[in-house]
Amino acid sequence: MSDEAGFTSMFQEHYESVLRYAWRRVGPADAPDVAAETFRVAWEKYDRFPHDQPLPWLYTTARNLTLNLIRRDNRRDALVDSLSDDVTRNGAEEDHAGTFAARQAALAALNSLSDGDRELVLLMSWEGLDLRQAAAVVGCSRSTAAMRLHRIRKRLRHLLVEESQPIADRQPSFGRSVI
Repeated sequence: MSDEAGFTSMFQEHYESVLRYAWRRVGPADAPDVAAETFRVAWEKYDRFPHDQPLPWLYTTARNLTLNLIRRDNRRDALVDSLSDDVTRNGAEEDHAGTFAARQAALAALNSLSDGDRELVLLMSWEGLDLRQAAAVVGCSRSTAAMRLHRIRKRLRHLLVEESQPIADRQPSFGRSVI
């Protein structure tokens, strides 16, 4: 039997099991992606794959992928929470609407960054890289990345404080009209 035929047979036999496993761990939105990635990895490693008992290997791979997804989501949530702390510290009530508004303000502030600046922040926050590693990924020196990060933090603080003020109290800024 060829590798492709063997893989196809294994995929057909175990896909539903892997999908159900992923569904229980990450929910219906991410489960198909985890299952697909599991089988992508299985295809890449098919020559070193345990052909007699593939399901435990597939579950292990799916488990590792779900843990990575959960860690990424936790880092994202921690970043959003830390960005929204400035907004909630400025007197916002501790209700769901206030929390939602603070989270939206934090996401809007993050999305207002340039692609390069956002990538630097996300590499450090979501991916857990240190400054030197993140600088290497974005293609700049550590000192340049440190200066960019300092400016990014300053800009985010400004945006979050501005967002927490009522519209009538905001000072107009260059390039932006206040309605």
